Amino acid sequence: MKQMKKVTFIAMIVLFIASFTFCYGADNIYKGTTSEIDASASEDGYVKIKYLKETTKRLKVIIEKDKGKYTYDLNNKGEYDTYPLQMGDGKYKIKVFENISGNRYATKQTATINVKLKEEKAPFLVPNQLVNFADSSETIKKAAELTEGKTDDFEKIDVIYDYIITNIKYDTEKTKTVKSGYLPSIDEIIKSNKGICFDYASVMAAMLRSQGIPAKLVTGYSSNLNVFHAWNEVYTEETGWMKLNEIYFDGYQWKLMDSTIASSGKQSNSPKVMEYTNKLIDSKYYTKQFEY
Repeated sequence: MKQMKKVTFIAMIVLFIASFTFCYGADNIYKGTTSEIDASASEDGYVKIKYLKETTKRLKVIIEKDKGKYTYDLNNKGEYDTYPLQMGDGKYKIKVFENISGNRYATKQTATINVKLKEEKAPFLVPNQLVNFADSSETIKKAAELTEGKTDDFEKIDVIYDYIITNIKYDTEKTKTVKSGYLPSIDEIIKSNKGICFDYASVMAAMLRSQGIPAKLVTGYSSNLNVFHAWNEVYTEETGWMKLNEIYFDGYQWKLMDSTIASSGKQSNSPKVMEYTNKLIDSKYYTKQFEY
């Protein structure tokens, strides 16, 4: 009897470990029993994760570094999702979770990776789950069309920003129905010319990144709107004024840009309204929580 209990106990330990451990594959691919973490492009600022088979269960990913922590959804179709490594160089802990019941989740895989970015702004030049684009995206083709013949960052930022705030209208109905876990589809936004703040920021980040201009999608609190909000931060090494809205870039710094608020002013066709909305786009009114 004691021997049987000992065997059973060992079997339970093996099963417990099997559900959590991973093995190293080629090119920094971590293969677990139910999921896979592909860190082969970590120097480019992202990691890809997939569940190995379709499931009806909800899945989560948590990525941590030092005191920073980001929680994401993972699709349950057995396909890769891409997540940014936006917390700089260092050791990242990545965990994959499967829903058990209610709000309870079980850890299915854990991996620790050492990240050395080839360039500090690398994560903000590539696609990810929230800023999802490809060369074939209609939105990216539009960005190429808008910037054709333009040689400096100011001109490119100018035409892309102007296009977004001129053509995309705020979708008040969508704000009433959007659910937790919503992810923007940039081509659908461009096609419908409607969106919420998350959509504006995702489209702008995708367009700028496709032109080699670092751009963050930022979420946090807007005190002038009194809501949780999304906006962009844009980087250029150049110094000077952008023609549209007289936005000043002071070089080698991230510049806050809020196309959601700016679109209201631009589409009002009123100089006074536009002047007022421009004044609202001031970093003192924004409290950043996350950046992607």
